[in-house]
Amino acid sequence: MLTIRSLRTGTGLMALGAIMLLLALGAGGCSDDASPTAAPTAQAPNLPDPAALSFDFPFFDQAVGLEKSGNDLHANFVNAYLRVVVLQAVAELTLATPVAAFAVALHTVPVAQPDGAWVWSYTWTGYRYPIRVALRGLPAGDHVQWEMRVSPANTEPNLLWFEGTTSGDGSTGRWLLHDLDDPAQPVCGEIAWGQGTGGRFLEFTSREPESAGDMLRFSDANPDFAVTFVPGTGGAEWFIRWHADGTGSLKVPDYNGGLEACWDRWQENVDCE
Repeated sequence: MLTIRSLRTGTGLMALGAIMLLLALGAGGCSDDASPTAAPTAQAPNLPDPAALSFDFPFFDQAVGLEKSGNDLHANFVNAYLRVVVLQAVAELTLATPVAAFAVALHTVPVAQPDGAWVWSYTWTGYRYPIRVALRGLPAGDHVQWEMRVSPANTEPNLLWFEGTTSGDGSTGRWLLHDLDDPAQPVCGEIAWGQGTGGRFLEFTSREPESAGDMLRFSDANPDFAVTFVPGTGGAEWFIRWHADGTGSLKVPDYNGGLEACWDRWQENVDCE
């Protein structure tokens, strides 16, 4: 049994994300359909761009140093900044390992399979010992079905790490992440990304019993941007929103009495309209 703590991905993000918001400091669904039998395609499916699984927030660079000034004039903006920094770090920590393992496939030649799938097989050395990886992509109409299996090097990859689907060009997708520390390999989290009606997004959803349904979402609908947390219990949505003109706001339970707190284009506190 492969026991790799740092390969366990999912619930930690939801729990820690919620805690950090309060403290202010990885497919179109997993398909249940059987893989169709088809003749091998002439070309391997497009691999998703690892950059789609990350978000940068240069808007908040201007807050660096303000948190130490002791000036309450920018308190709302600084409070939002501190939370965004932590949430971005949590997201990067959650995705760093699976994305690093997946990115190696970009430099690997896939092999066509009789059922129409393509398999990228390689050894990933980013862990404390080499991991053998088998990434399988099966074109199915306008989307691709994926699964990644892993094992210690020199053994056949048989542990399902993630599965899911992407659009044909890989720009949109949804993956289910499995807990490799549990022999039953249950789904522990879900990652979705793409371009929706609200712009580009990256979304994490917990599938763990204690935080099932908790969702953290980063969205870029330039000139409008947001980080949103929605409790799986159906509670109120928490958010941090900002705009290209410099204005923004946050609404979290432990700040400003749980009411929305705003800042103007100079990032100074202002009454919300």
